[in-house]
Amino acid sequence: MGLFSKAAKVTPKITVDGIEIAFDPDHKWWEFTYRDHEFITFQSHLHMPSRGELDSILSDVAALKPEMTERLAKGWKEWGDVKMYDGESYNINLESFGSEGSFEVSWSGGASWGDMGIDFRIKDHKIVNESWGD
Repeated sequence: MGLFSKAAKVTPKITVDGIEIAFDPDHKWWEFTYRDHEFITFQSHLHMPSRGELDSILSDVAALKPEMTERLAKGWKEWGDVKMYDGESYNINLESFGSEGSFEVSWSGGASWGDMGIDFRIKDHKIVNESWGD
């Protein structure tokens, strides 16, 4: 190491039941991947769901994905030249999971979407709220 060089920052990580959870200092969120799905929370306290709860969340997402994509396609009709299936992705936000038993599936990233994002709040195996914004 040179006189003026800094040591690389270490990303804080913990491992719970084989799942590596990292704190992303750029986005200021906790993140982990489970069964190829990205989970996040912006809270300083992460309520880590059990594997059974994670499996239930992913089951809900799979069951509700057709409804979410239908709602997305319907909403995009109003915007004109926006397309589905042009690179969009989603993550699962767990901020309210510990306190309310709900979670959000946050869609973004489509090539024609600009900076638009859509959040679907899910509770008790159904979509209870939909929020569009940039």
